[in-house]
Amino acid sequence: MIRMRDTATFAPLGRSIGRTHKFARALGDRALADLGSSVTEWIVLSHIANAPKPGASQTEIARYSDMGGPALVRHIDRLEAEGLVTRTRDATDRRLIRLNLTPAGRARLDAMRTVMVRCDEQLRSVLTDQEAAIMQGALDKLFEFCLAELHAVPAALGAGPPLATDANGSAVAANSRTRSNR
Repeated sequence: MIRMRDTATFAPLGRSIGRTHKFARALGDRALADLGSSVTEWIVLSHIANAPKPGASQTEIARYSDMGGPALVRHIDRLEAEGLVTRTRDATDRRLIRLNLTPAGRARLDAMRTVMVRCDEQLRSVLTDQEAAIMQGALDKLFEFCLAELHAVPAALGAGPPLATDANGSAVAANSRTRSNR
């Protein structure tokens, strides 16, 4: 296997992903501007919409939205003021605030989804179907790896194998990867 770090043209994979993310996100923001929205709003509303009952907590949204607590609270405050989301106390754990979309929030998300599908089609148009499928699989694999690494339990704590969370927030063993799927 050729290692890029051994060449004068070394381009770290993370850097390539990062710069592509920056410009793909800018395309999405530009397309959503006509709706008075942004990719950040789409991410937050999507997480709220896809959360199982009784609704998403702010902590759960922060985990997958790449946003710190204060920034997320400002976004949710605005979304609530616009009538797009509701906040309610969790029935079993009063410390948690659950978020749900209002009918207006669902309508906004549907309009945003239409725009984001168009953006996704635009990005995919420069790739073959095979390239897009390989890229999606590779990005999913890298996401799972990074998530497992970042949520690993230090072995010194004796807490068993490192845990990660799957897309639904369920705990999964991080060391369940086999060599063949790395």
